[in-house]
Amino acid sequence: MKLAKIHSAILIAASLTSVNVIAAVECAPQVQTLLTSNATYAQLNTILQPELAQLKTKLDAVKNQATYVTLLNAVRTIATSIANGRLVVTLPDGTVFVDTSQVDDPTNTQPKGNSYLHFRNKTINENLNTRISNLDSQLHVCGIGVETRFSTTDLVKESFVAIRLGAYLNSSGTARISEKQ
Repeated sequence: MKLAKIHSAILIAASLTSVNVIAAVECAPQVQTLLTSNATYAQLNTILQPELAQLKTKLDAVKNQATYVTLLNAVRTIATSIANGRLVVTLPDGTVFVDTSQVDDPTNTQPKGNSYLHFRNKTINENLNTRISNLDSQLHVCGIGVETRFSTTDLVKESFVAIRLGAYLNSSGTARISEKQ
């Protein structure tokens, strides 16, 4: 009986290891191709790449409303550099930290909004861990995910580039920039 339990434990450990090995792959060739051949993805990537270190530093420094505002201001500046732009910063698990499509609510009077307390209460926006671009940025060693999808909220097509903020399996989160078309 003990041998059977040990064998089962080894099989479970082996299957978990293989999942991690499968996840730890470089980006699909299509992602690299899209980042250079698709004008929207290329533009979004060009805007976001130089801002990654600043975003990670400011995200890591957030401890209260004052430090949250520092990150929020940087995120808003980046998002406004493109027409119809949006920038969302999430934790690795998909919890939304800042979303420029939401109102700023430092006094926490709205049901949803950007503030440190809204972040703590997870009331900025729904969790984004199932969004393809976010998921890809966290799962792939290259740290980048792209997607274009139809928004049922706005009834328009939106293109996204998500880039991990930090090292594979040890990041601060994801920055996802998008443009409505």
